[in-house]
Amino acid sequence: PCKLSPEQITSCPCGKMPVPAAQRSSCLDPIPTCEGICSRTLRCGKPAHPHQCGSKCHLGQCPPCPKQTAVKCRCGHMDQMIKCRQLSSRADDARCKRRCTKKRSCGKHKCNAECCIDIDHACPLPCNRTLSCGKHKCDQPCHRGNCPPCYRSSFEELYCECGAEVIYPPVPCGTKKPICKRPCSRSHPCEHPPQHNCHSATTCPPCMMFTTKFCHGNHEQRKTIPCSQPNFSCGLACGKPLPCGRHKCIKPCHEGACQTTGEICRQSCTKPRSNCGHKCAAACHEGACPETPCKEQVEVQCECGHRKQSRSCQELAREHSRIATAQLASSMAEMSRGNYMELSEILAPAKANKSNRTKYSEFVRGFAKRNPALTKSVYETLSDLVKLAKESKQRSRSHSFPTMNREKRQLVHELCEIFGIESVSYDKEPNRNVVATAHKERCWLPATSIMEVLARESGQRRVPVPSNNAWGLKK
Repeated sequence: PCKLSPEQITSCPCGKMPVPAAQRSSCLDPIPTCEGICSRTLRCGKPAHPHQCGSKCHLGQCPPCPKQTAVKCRCGHMDQMIKCRQLSSRADDARCKRRCTKKRSCGKHKCNAECCIDIDHACPLPCNRTLSCGKHKCDQPCHRGNCPPCYRSSFEELYCECGAEVIYPPVPCGTKKPICKRPCSRSHPCEHPPQHNCHSATTCPPCMMFTTKFCHGNHEQRKTIPCSQPNFSCGLACGKPLPCGRHKCIKPCHEGACQTTGEICRQSCTKPRSNCGHKCAAACHEGACPETPCKEQVEVQCECGHRKQSRSCQELAREHSRIATAQLASSMAEMSRGNYMELSEILAPAKANKSNRTKYSEFVRGFAKRNPALTKSVYETLSDLVKLAKESKQRSRSHSFPTMNREKRQLVHELCEIFGIESVSYDKEPNRNVVATAHKERCWLPATSIMEVLARESGQRRVPVPSNNAWGLKK
């Protein structure tokens, strides 16, 4: 029967006012409404207290509810008042957009579900990790820990490389070939017997038997070169002549050509210079050497040898030329006055360094003439002290002279000053003596000894030998 027939509709839409059967004779007749409130139960509001329609009795769907509903999502993250007309489902079925950040049961992936209320967080992704057999992947859901062994098996016999050892089926997937202790039966490039057992690797280990071979440049022959090593470098300079014809290869022992195609020699020219004798040092060239200033570092020192300095050859030649010119002018002035001057030292700069002489005072020269034996003894003692200080691991070495008078002590003090040695007198007269201390970094040997000065002044070639009792002490 029709739902709108008079027999089915017995009241108004809200159900408060009855409709007599005589009022409607057909299902097409309109259904009368009352003046009351609809009061139908709506989908909004709390489940225990849903909202009701507040419009007058009406036909069809109720209009949107003008009220608000307290909505709380199922995970509890969202709790706010929302207009009922904006609700698209039941208030207790609302879901927020917050994504779950907890780890799934596998411990590797995040849940990432919206408004999640799950407790176990089971991971639905497949594991897909390679099993221990190395051929198949795990088909279980993503899980913690190691994957189970591969359940697949082979029903064929598994032999070693030479076929002497065998594993009978069933053979679990991933099982390696059986270990064989027989020598490798493969063919090898050398004639030495194999030193390794039967194996399943793609290539055999290299032969390590010692052989005798020459290096790349045939510099030396070694008897401990492995057979698998085709050649070796001895580390010495190559020494092969370069295409320039003037130099030899200075690279470490190597194979192949010393220079590539189009490469030119970059070594320095080794021809001596005509003025100073140092090497040309210019890049390898043809013909005569270019006229360039010599930059070779030359060590120069003062007359006593205490100070040293490194200067370039060109600066030293320029300075020597200036000094020689000034000395020559001074010597010419002396010669114009009728004095005799020796010009060989000025005109022969190569011997200039050999003519340096140490200057001794008038007292030292006079005392040496009167007592040459004592003077030579003091000089040799100080020379030995300087040598001992230079060779010693200590910073200084000392020597105590015997008791002597004032004149002899003055001789020791002045000679110590010539050697760069510290000298101090101790005790009182007549037991006063001198202690000489030579510091390793501040002492030196004079360029000319006092004996040579006396011999040059007296025209003698040999200095008298000191007596056994040079100090004049009583036996």
